[in-house]
Amino acid sequence: MALLTSLAALALPGGNDELARTEAQRLAALFDTAREQAAALSMPVAWAAGPDGYEFLRPSPRGWVPLVQAPLSPRSWGWLDGPPPARPPAASPSIWYAGNVRIRVVGGGGALGAPPGWLVFGAEPVSQPMLVELQTGDLRLSVASNGAQPFEVRERR
Repeated sequence: MALLTSLAALALPGGNDELARTEAQRLAALFDTAREQAAALSMPVAWAAGPDGYEFLRPSPRGWVPLVQAPLSPRSWGWLDGPPPARPPAASPSIWYAGNVRIRVVGGGGALGAPPGWLVFGAEPVSQPMLVELQTGDLRLSVASNGAQPFEVRERR
């Protein structure tokens, strides 16, 4: 009976909760890394995401080009099956769904010709406030920074 209950719990729509928590923690660490890298190299780094995954990019004479080396290499969302997408969408709106998870991006876009919905980490160590919200069922996770502090994850139900 306990085994059946466990299997049923995994099949519920809220089964993405733990995967979303893990992804939120990963995003906080990656955003801090991107901000540090942008400041250290005096070159902006952008985060672009869409329904299949996300990537980090740098400006070049040809426009924004993806970073391919870890830890800022392209990734699929943690709750989606399969390998990372070959090329996540280059531009995305500020709100979309990745599977059953609603994603909302606030702040950080529009700098250096970046589309809305992107986060741009500038060459300065302090940026504008940024927030990425992951919502699955009644769980809402915010990955946020006021621009000076490291990114942190907040959870609400």
